This record gives sequence, structure tokens and C-alpha cells, in this order.
Amino acid sequence: MVKFKVSAGENLYDLSEKNPYKTLYLSVILQALVDLSKPVREGEVSEVTDNREEAHSWFFTSCEDFENICFYAGLPPEKVRGFAYEAIESKGEEDVKRKFSKWF
Repeated sequence: MVKFKVSAGENLYDLSEKNPYKTLYLSVILQALVDLSKPVREGEVSEVTDNREEAHSWFFTSCEDFENICFYAGLPPEKVRGFAYEAIESKGEEDVKRKFSKWF
């Protein structure tokens, strides 16, 4: 897997223009990040597992939909992938929440 980096203190939301349409696309990205970073729990429902796997595939495989969502959100796809990579490499839920809080 290729490693992507987001510069320290860099904020994905601050990289975008603020308007309702872009906020909608940012919300799509944010939901995928939430799904991706949910910790694996014993006995979790299959929907959670499926969402996590779909989000991982969406971020880290060649996907035109991903590129389009990033474009409409006003974000460079490589920065979004870097943010997603950093989120899944985090050491626990609190670290992920801290990274998410930097969005807004």
C-alpha cells in the first residue's frame, strides 16, 4: 500500500471553499472516513463490516466516483487519501476523533 501524508496541522476543510454544495460532498467524504475508521468489534453486525470494507475500497483503489466527489468537494484526492490513511493508522478511537475534529 502506498503511504500518503497530510502535513502537520493541515485541515481538509480549510483546503476547500465554503458553500453548501461543497459541504454536501465533504459530508460524503466524512461519512466514508467514519465508516473506514470504525474499530473492528467482535460480534459486530455485518453492515458495519461491509461499510468499512466498501469505504476502504473507495479510498484506496482507483475509483472515478472518489475522484469526482473530491473534485466537487474542492479537495485534492491525494490529500483525502492521505487523511484517510492517517485515520486508519491511528492508535485508537480518540486519535481518530482528534483527527476528525481538525476538519471543522
